[in-house]
Amino acid sequence: MKALRTIDTVPKNITEALQGVSVHGILAAEIALDKSDDFSVWKTVLPTREDLEAGVPMMWPSELQALLPKRAKDILDNQNTTFRRECEIVLKAFPKLTRDEYLYSWVLINTRTFYNSMPKMKSYAHADRLVCMPTADLFNHADQGCKLAYSALGYSVQADRVYHQGEEVYVSYGPHSNDFLLSEYGFILDTNRWDEVYLDEVILPKLNKTQRADLESINFLGRYTLDYQTLGCHRTQVALRMLCCTQRQWQRFFDAQDEGRSSQAEVDELLLTALKDFLNIIGKTLDDIDEVEGGSSSQRELLRRRWQQIEAMVTKTIDTLS
Repeated sequence: MKALRTIDTVPKNITEALQGVSVHGILAAEIALDKSDDFSVWKTVLPTREDLEAGVPMMWPSELQALLPKRAKDILDNQNTTFRRECEIVLKAFPKLTRDEYLYSWVLINTRTFYNSMPKMKSYAHADRLVCMPTADLFNHADQGCKLAYSALGYSVQADRVYHQGEEVYVSYGPHSNDFLLSEYGFILDTNRWDEVYLDEVILPKLNKTQRADLESINFLGRYTLDYQTLGCHRTQVALRMLCCTQRQWQRFFDAQDEGRSSQAEVDELLLTALKDFLNIIGKTLDDIDEVEGGSSSQRELLRRRWQQIEAMVTKTIDTLS
């Protein structure tokens, strides 16, 4: 357990100097300031700055960040807002640190910590129940894999199936889309049963002011998604029915009193039109990526691959609806 790092293991001179900073930000500051032998050993297996820059959008140039899919961009915007606020506090408290040093440590914490479910952490907000676990952070993620278990004696990795000699053992970070994995961890999976695509940019423009207000009042404005299992999520189905149903039909569908079969053909046609519009956006975005001069080839290729995955999912659904 001595190898674990949590808010309780951070030296008091750091925690006391960083009032108002999240646990994430404090752990990042500790790593940035730590010159001990213990950290030197751990550092030998940590990704380098160059490794992180290749995959993590937070470390990309702005012209590539601007071309991220909406969900990934929303996550990045939240990260940048938090980082800017906390970086100002940290650099003021420890002026010898540079922004780049703190950014590297902040991204390390973001990509390599786990949520600590031990009872003593329940007094903290969920987002602050972070733990750094050397060795455990060497496991790669898959959409299904082993689980981490905690006890007073330490932590263990519990296999989800039989693994054969030479076979890589994965852990699962949870049911996350590739946009989430890209922004939070700097990679995407070739096969991900949890993957989904946000359709807000082609559905929201079809709604008038009144329809938007009505959807917002029931917390159904935005977050419209498409995945490999459904022809648009329930939120998408609700929003599109505002465009083709009577108020009574829409209300009955929303209240689950009607399955919406009588309006499904019209809804499918609206979704088909929206997806064709989205294909045009995807094509232009891929062209823009090819024309960007900033960033590295690995950054551009990762971004291109993500948009190609989105293109494949949208095309598959168009084929199903046509």
